[in-house]
Amino acid sequence: MGGRVPSPAMARLRFGTSGWSYEEWLGVFYRTASESKLAAYAKVFDTAEIDSTFYRAPAKGMVLGWLRYTPEDFVFTAKVPQTVTHDRRLDVAKKADEDVRAFCELMDPLNDAAKLGPLLLQLPPSLRFDPDTVQAFFEALPHRFKWAIEFRHRSWLVPEAYDLLRAHGVAYTIVDEPLLPPDVHVTAPFAYIRWHGRGKDPWYDYHYSEEELKEWVPKMREIAEASDPVYGFFNNHYHGYAPENCLQVLEMLGAITPAQTEMKLHIEDFRAGVTRVAGGKFQALTLDAFAEAPAMETDIADALRAFVDRGRLERAAQIPASDLEVEDDGDEVRARVKDYKVLLDFPGKRIVHDCDDWSKRLVARQFCKHVAKLFLTMDRERAVERLDRIRAARSEWRFDVPSEY
Repeated sequence: MGGRVPSPAMARLRFGTSGWSYEEWLGVFYRTASESKLAAYAKVFDTAEIDSTFYRAPAKGMVLGWLRYTPEDFVFTAKVPQTVTHDRRLDVAKKADEDVRAFCELMDPLNDAAKLGPLLLQLPPSLRFDPDTVQAFFEALPHRFKWAIEFRHRSWLVPEAYDLLRAHGVAYTIVDEPLLPPDVHVTAPFAYIRWHGRGKDPWYDYHYSEEELKEWVPKMREIAEASDPVYGFFNNHYHGYAPENCLQVLEMLGAITPAQTEMKLHIEDFRAGVTRVAGGKFQALTLDAFAEAPAMETDIADALRAFVDRGRLERAAQIPASDLEVEDDGDEVRARVKDYKVLLDFPGKRIVHDCDDWSKRLVARQFCKHVAKLFLTMDRERAVERLDRIRAARSEWRFDVPSEY
């Protein structure tokens, strides 16, 4: 899995995707709705970036499940909770270091089993570089873990910032995204690359062409000659683009395995209009496949039942994913569902939407099918956490129609 580029000078490549629990990958990547997504994913890739930890700390049992139900050679990376990066903004005076230590204690079972790679600090776009704050924060990081950091403000693109990273062995996250240039800086013994996509609304709804991926090949060889291992994750998860593009890159680098080649062929079959299912047969993908999902995979629907009746929930499930455009920065979700707009403002505790059915349900604080569909398209853990947060403080949330937003 993952494999090595044949040249002896090249590093181990651990390439995968950001998250794996996406309903829209059914048919594209997952053969059946009833299989364990993580187990199926781990048959193809040897690493995954855990995205859900950014939104809430995992339960101990969940961490043990990640450990238990993946192969011995499988390695996770994980995003550090947003309380560290977005709420406390790396400031030890605001006890950012305490939140880091608490998260590290949860991740210790994976680290002790050598199944944990870097922990990723993804900064908010508004966070400017302050050398004193960064120095104090880096000094407080537990040394038993590997660390990577993703800048999102141009003030960080200075020699002083890179020097601080090198001094503390923190990897600069090399990115492909609209905000920052895809510059290569190797600041740690290992490297970390993230492909977010080049879309506009949102970035992640993007399919890299073969020509765009080929542009990265010389960069990846340069990175692999200077660091070992190289972690790389595709975050363009819409429509199953992430695993497809990841497999294409591995093939370009001569690092694709037989299992990965088989999956690449399966995806090509699916794009051509058919999909392979258990037993080697072919069938068209239909919405009926989602009805086969086990209880663990229907947590979003279960959580939504506190906000929407069965009829509207069924109609929400029938809205094609292609009718959605979503921009999600963690604090706010802005979406267009068909011709309607939705705003989820978590710090402000409000939901704004503009369809007629929504306006009739404001007093009861109930969802229409468009808002329900938005939650159905989210990562399962993220959606359930957000719905739980709204339900716990339902009386404090405002359900509004737009004026301007």
